[in-house]
Amino acid sequence: MESRIETLTRMRDQLSDCIGCGCLSLGTCSLLNPDDELGTDGTGPRRVLPT
Repeated sequence: MESRIETLTRMRDQLSDCIGCGCLSLGTCSLLNPDDELGTDGTGPRRVLPT
């Protein structure tokens, strides 16, 4: 449960920028994650999930 809270907190704190979720709706996503390149690593907010 604690891990999920930490992930959600990181998402909240970083949502003003591309988090690699695949939506490509923010203007900066095309620069930071063109063609959803982060999607090759799996689903979800790739920049926020622990590595």
